[in-house]
Amino acid sequence: MTLLDAKLKPGQTVEILSIAGEHLLRERLHEMGLRSGMELTILGRAPFKGPLLVRFKNSFLALRNEEAACAQVTLK
Repeated sequence: MTLLDAKLKPGQTVEILSIAGEHLLRERLHEMGLRSGMELTILGRAPFKGPLLVRFKNSFLALRNEEAACAQVTLK
């Protein structure tokens, strides 16, 4: 599943299995600090299919839909 999966609810923790997609999107996510094996906590989503807010370590990120769709994750 990806970070955009409707099954994911605020408060759940996921682990990134891989990051797929266009090279520029993968590079952008890598520069933001997202890597395979990392754990993220889903914090919520902005209204009207807006950005997805996640927390990892001591950082918070708002990911656009195209960025969130690149991350293949599994529930922890």
